[in-house]
Amino acid sequence: MRTSELAGAPVLSADGSELGTVGEVLFHPTEARVVGLSVRPPRLGGVVSRAERYIEIDQSRVEGGAVVYAAKKLPSVEKSERRIGVPWDETVQWRGMPVAAASGDVIGSVADVVFDWSTGAVQSLEISSGVLGDVSVGKLSAGADVVAGFSGGAVRLTCEYKDLPASGGVAKAAAAGAVLAKETGSKVAKRAYDTGMSAAIAVGRSFKSGTGRRMLDAVKKAVSDAMREDE
Repeated sequence: MRTSELAGAPVLSADGSELGTVGEVLFHPTEARVVGLSVRPPRLGGVVSRAERYIEIDQSRVEGGAVVYAAKKLPSVEKSERRIGVPWDETVQWRGMPVAAASGDVIGSVADVVFDWSTGAVQSLEISSGVLGDVSVGKLSAGADVVAGFSGGAVRLTCEYKDLPASGGVAKAAAAGAVLAKETGSKVAKRAYDTGMSAAIAVGRSFKSGTGRRMLDAVKKAVSDAMREDE
């Protein structure tokens, strides 16, 4: 299950009644696992807002795009806190939180999380390094084996930036253009490649940090690897 798929999803009771909508996916204060969801109850009379409530994932399931809670009404805050073993105000919303490498360097922020609904365990982490970074090399991906949990205001990894694979971005598009240009030898294909590479270089030059320079290196390497594979 992806956290992005849950935002705003309807929450239903065991008998199908509307209980509200999902606000945030809530993680354990330190461990890399989901413990529950915040729920926004419907407004009274469609006007007056009501305080958020909380449900545990081990008492819920996902069905037809909705979260179904195994009771007829939302639990009290006290009851749900007893079940998960920690106060709700100590849980953490990972979405948008900084992500720090083993060195302590912040390398981006949480864009999405894939987790096991039955256990709450994080299976993978999608990391955004900012608009320019995402365009340049795409989002970064961290597997469960390198996601340590939450500490000191950031989601902590046990690896470094250079160890994380990226989804592609301009680097992938430029590499594809390089292969096309080589295969066809056409001016149109070459122009497409040149344009893509120029955009990638412009993005790289706009960075002043070491991370930005590594992104540009990734762009160059992607194109070089693609051309070598086609030889």
